[in-house]
Amino acid sequence: MADAALAGLPRLVRVVEEVRMRGVAALGIGTAAAGWWMLAYLIDQDVSVLKTLVAGGAVGVVTLVIAAVASSRRLSGAGEVRRPPSNAVYETIADGRERRVRLAGIVVFGVIVLLAFDRLTGGDGEMAGLVAGLFLPVGAVDVLEARSWAALERMREDSMGLYVLVRPQALMASMARHEVYERPRGDRQESLPSPFDL
Repeated sequence: MADAALAGLPRLVRVVEEVRMRGVAALGIGTAAAGWWMLAYLIDQDVSVLKTLVAGGAVGVVTLVIAAVASSRRLSGAGEVRRPPSNAVYETIADGRERRVRLAGIVVFGVIVLLAFDRLTGGDGEMAGLVAGLFLPVGAVDVLEARSWAALERMREDSMGLYVLVRPQALMASMARHEVYERPRGDRQESLPSPFDL
């Protein structure tokens, strides 16, 4: 099959790896934003502890509730596991790495722009609180969700993993409830050479 045809197909990615990657990345970004604020505080920049805590706390509580509800809905999708569609390919390690690096680059660049904007406009550090309040709860929920997906995989003895579809040009799987696919033990598609391995 031609490279262009393969590149245009949706990809099956393992749910555990996708959710864990998203959670660890979100925790890292939230921690980096909090570290940036802490460094600004330690070198006596004009940052307000109260404003930062209020901004981060308000966003953090709302984000935690939304992330927890979304996580439970995604996990409920494991109740109806399907066979993988024939018009999809398993994502290779190299292709997955490239997709995740592009996603991380976009998100990190956006956070850097927000924090720089906060400093250039004379902000009191609220933007760092908002970023930490947005990413830390999402990261914590996703890491816990990845453990739940791993436990679900262990319970399925005839399965080689649970997968979700990623659209051809998408940088990550949908965060909404999605269809879950089970890779049967006899499926050897991933072990065959692919142009994406080059």
